[in-house]
Amino acid sequence: MNEPPKNRIHRDAIRVWRTHECLTAGFVLLVVGGVTGLTFLFDWHRWIPAVLWSVATVYLVPAIWIYPLLRWRYYRYEVNEKEIDIQSGYFFIRRTIIPMVRVQHVNTTQGPLLRRHGLSELEINTAGGASFTIPALLTEEADQLRDRIGSLVRVARDE
Repeated sequence: MNEPPKNRIHRDAIRVWRTHECLTAGFVLLVVGGVTGLTFLFDWHRWIPAVLWSVATVYLVPAIWIYPLLRWRYYRYEVNEKEIDIQSGYFFIRRTIIPMVRVQHVNTTQGPLLRRHGLSELEINTAGGASFTIPALLTEEADQLRDRIGSLVRVARDE
């Protein structure tokens, strides 16, 4: 495999992903707390809340503190005249090469968490119907990259 792509996404992506996981954790803990209350109210088996709290803890602690950092560390991208190179994953590294002639359209999107940190996602759609995302770029950088990819696609189709 070639060298990894050079560009990283913005470091604030870690904060965005941690916030997202904390919101998810709040919902999960609310459900587990509700099941615990129902267990005592209806005299269900006591092992049910113990298992749920254990599973929730084992899942949520790394999801909040470890996975966002690993995801940021290994996520990279690079755009040149012929292709877009995206690397993602932390246990299993995935490399995706998208030829410019296959790019159908490029979007930037921004949810409330990304907007709070001045970030946007760049979504690349191909002629085959596949969609690829470069998450957590500075909004200005995402807009420039979207325009640059659009220009490179036009040049690639003219050749």
